[in-house]
Amino acid sequence: MDNMFRKCALTMVIGASLALPVSSYADSFVVVAKNKINKNLVDSIEAMGATVTQRIPQVGLLLIESDNPDIRERLAGVSGVGSTFADFTLNYVEPNQADAFDIKFDEMAASPPNTGDDDFFFDLQWGHDAVNATEAWEAGVRGQGVTVAVLDSGIDSSHPDLAPNLNVALSTSFVPGEDFDNPPGSHGTHVAGTIAAADNAFGTIGVAPEAEIISVKVLSAITGSGSTSGIWQGMIYAADNGADVINMSLGISGGFPKNCTFTDPDTGESTHYPARDCSELIRTYNKVTQYVRDKGAIIISSAGNDARDMNHDGPIMALPAEANGVVSVSATAPYLWGLDTTTELGELASYSNYGRKGVDLSGPGGDFDVFFDFGAAPCNGPVLPGRPCYVYDMVLSTTPGGWGWNAGTSMASPHVAGVAALIISEYGGNISVGQLEKELRTRALGKGKSTEHGKGQVSTGY
Repeated sequence: MDNMFRKCALTMVIGASLALPVSSYADSFVVVAKNKINKNLVDSIEAMGATVTQRIPQVGLLLIESDNPDIRERLAGVSGVGSTFADFTLNYVEPNQADAFDIKFDEMAASPPNTGDDDFFFDLQWGHDAVNATEAWEAGVRGQGVTVAVLDSGIDSSHPDLAPNLNVALSTSFVPGEDFDNPPGSHGTHVAGTIAAADNAFGTIGVAPEAEIISVKVLSAITGSGSTSGIWQGMIYAADNGADVINMSLGISGGFPKNCTFTDPDTGESTHYPARDCSELIRTYNKVTQYVRDKGAIIISSAGNDARDMNHDGPIMALPAEANGVVSVSATAPYLWGLDTTTELGELASYSNYGRKGVDLSGPGGDFDVFFDFGAAPCNGPVLPGRPCYVYDMVLSTTPGGWGWNAGTSMASPHVAGVAALIISEYGGNISVGQLEKELRTRALGKGKSTEHGKGQVSTGY
């Protein structure tokens, strides 16, 4: 445990290290069509020695594979092709977990003392207090009628806290060889529970406990990596299938290099790809986010866990957080909440990215500072027996087979997504993306524009 958390902290400090692409650079490409995609264009591309594997007509993209080293030069001569660039597969999620202290179903009778709710772990969800969720529930605002797409590593579809609100028919996967729930993603399951775990006298409760969840797997539950094209397909799928909110608790480890120079964090060796590939990828990301907004869905994303000042990070960009039209979320946390539940909940987490340029709002993401100050010392407060104090400053939510604590901006983003669902519910669904963004800013605590919190700490406003 000591080594795990020290390694996490070290990784966060070295925020400039960038993971190399996982997949072969030469094989997979994205083709941007100049106009509409039609049979003539596809035939022309395949005549040049490529295989078209997917069509994304909503934004004029084709996915191709080719082992021809000069395929891009060949495609440059095809009249309907605007550009061709590499389809990078990158590592996107590295949650800081305390899985040694997970709660399994067979422990569910071990409620914390003085519990005031029949969902027996609700009292440990300090993030709900931070965003004023219970006050919204008391006013009858619970996320009813709202659909939230969770773009992540998949979900445990059999979890009793998630199954009541999960739309299995619409849930899907864009990860080859993996179903949306097989294998179930621990990261995605945790995120989904924060948004919309059911109020069912069991386990935990989501911020919007009556919202519908669509699980859209875009990251491998095994590796945490995903292709850029798969993420885009997931975003478009969610928007086309009625999502009101799209939560993307994912971000490229270390950030995305706009100059296309990737550095191996272990060896320090750098590999440079054509700068145009990265500029075209960013441009296409913005095209996809605009499509999603035009369909009426708000995109909420984690700002990143590199402790990086996004105002002064040079060629590094947080994706999808800094794509156009995306609400980027930094993380906040308490300190020693397990001993004093009245402690301040809104301090910037030690690992969180920050900066006015890159952060729109902050949300409860948890932290583990207490570990470095007190180690694994147990708590004597109104908490579960046998767990150290530091875990209670993290975010408790659903995991495959039970519940567990994680910390990260990945945990902050779903709090904001849940609040967005509550606001949409309050409006009976009659609110535009722009109006919703304004409501989130207006209701935020500490309104303004700060380095740590953007426009403020997310709140329901109740």
